[in-house]
Amino acid sequence: MLSEKCTAVSNRIHNLLIRRPHIVVWLILGYFVLSVLLRVIRSDSLQNDEAEQVFQAQFLLLGYGRQPPFYNWLQIGTFELFGISVATISLLKNTLLFLCCLFYWLAARMVIDDRRLSLVAMLGVLAVPSVTVLAQRDLTHAVATLCLVSLFLCLFFRTLKSPSVPSYLLLGVVIGIGVITKYNFVIIPVAAALAVLPEPDLRKRLFDWRILPCAAVAAAIALPNFLWVLSHLDAATSGTVDAMRVGSSGDAAKDTIRGLTSILISTIEGTVAVLILFAAVFFRSIGAAMRAESRWTRITGRMIIACVVIVALIGIGFGASSIREKWLSPFLLLLPLYLTLKLAAAGVDSRQSVARMAPPVIGIVTAFIVYLAISIILGPFIGQYGKEHVPYRALLDQLIDARGERPAYIVSSDQMLAGNARLNLPSVPALLPGFVQPVPLDTVRKQGPGLLVWPANAGETAMPDLLTTLLRDDNIPPETLAVQWISVPYKFARNGQSMRFGYAWLDAAPQAQR
Repeated sequence: MLSEKCTAVSNRIHNLLIRRPHIVVWLILGYFVLSVLLRVIRSDSLQNDEAEQVFQAQFLLLGYGRQPPFYNWLQIGTFELFGISVATISLLKNTLLFLCCLFYWLAARMVIDDRRLSLVAMLGVLAVPSVTVLAQRDLTHAVATLCLVSLFLCLFFRTLKSPSVPSYLLLGVVIGIGVITKYNFVIIPVAAALAVLPEPDLRKRLFDWRILPCAAVAAAIALPNFLWVLSHLDAATSGTVDAMRVGSSGDAAKDTIRGLTSILISTIEGTVAVLILFAAVFFRSIGAAMRAESRWTRITGRMIIACVVIVALIGIGFGASSIREKWLSPFLLLLPLYLTLKLAAAGVDSRQSVARMAPPVIGIVTAFIVYLAISIILGPFIGQYGKEHVPYRALLDQLIDARGERPAYIVSSDQMLAGNARLNLPSVPALLPGFVQPVPLDTVRKQGPGLLVWPANAGETAMPDLLTTLLRDDNIPPETLAVQWISVPYKFARNGQSMRFGYAWLDAAPQAQR
């Protein structure tokens, strides 16, 4: 009886999607709304990128270390409107992911006459791991880049088909914003220009006088951050370069081979789900689609190849031995559109395409976010504790209760702790030695006693070097502080599992110094 009911429901959904395929847009919106709700339920402890955003949102800057500032500005605006919380962090991320899908659909509609296939392209985006797996775990700047790539495609195709001054100017705006969202975005317009060059009837768009105001607008938007990078070159580049050289052997030839191999592996990891999905839904049309070609398949295919080649050249130039999948995500986002364009060129029968693709895709990605929500409960049963198990709120509550007052400021050598401290105490400044914005210890000490706190390993008995250096620079001998240690149980802890922290209270500056 139950199986018959399930079959009946499945048939109704299938028939509904055949009759009204555009309902899939609302299903995708529902998925991202559910993602926000489940992230709020999951934990009030942050992941790496989330903690970084909460900490850095204290400062409105032109640059934030190795990342450009646009996502930070969006996050600051979201916090100003809705307050600092896990909900607002997740709301911004999932709004951008939904807009990524929406703009992708609109871009596909510009170059595909079959309205069902444009929806198929949008569904294909959900099969890209960086959109539904990596992003729901912990991505920020890369999420905004995906959204900007989709918007760029919209304006790029519009400009190629119907050039006008507004379309060129808007394209320049998107390119400029894309550059200050993540620096690898610049590869997308470069690849697009290279992809258009072999097309005689479209090549003239690159040499149109209107490309000059387009470039001027993009440059004007990116210029302030560019000037900031020039004055903070080490902070802006060292983190990324170091990450690319992780595991480097020092042998240039060997590292180049390793770097190119990592690009190949990351490309396969980022594309295999999309390829399997399209092959399963359109298995009867694979041969015809492979042979089919159009102007738009050529342009999109060249863009993908150009992007991967440029990444490889950059990797070789920087001596990269490791290129991660998330760095390729803006370029791999082009794959669903390319495959859909091949299907459109082959003239496939698309009447059941949305109905066949939507249920498994949306079902799988929904199952993944449900898994993330319950994994925080299940993890401790197998001895696995992640960042969302760390008891930041309980730690701060215990320290404040023991002291009998809230700190005027918090200093930590760990960005995760600094970000989580500000999440739980939004009105208390969180300070981090080594950040591009200097720690004004002499200023904040005038406001009252402060809390120095850091994560500590078992058996660790010393304050971190970053904190001792900070204190000495402010003429405060670290040995005069009463360093204490505390162990706080993990969330959903079993068998007494806990995390150890070190802390010390720093008294307010003497009255004479205020």
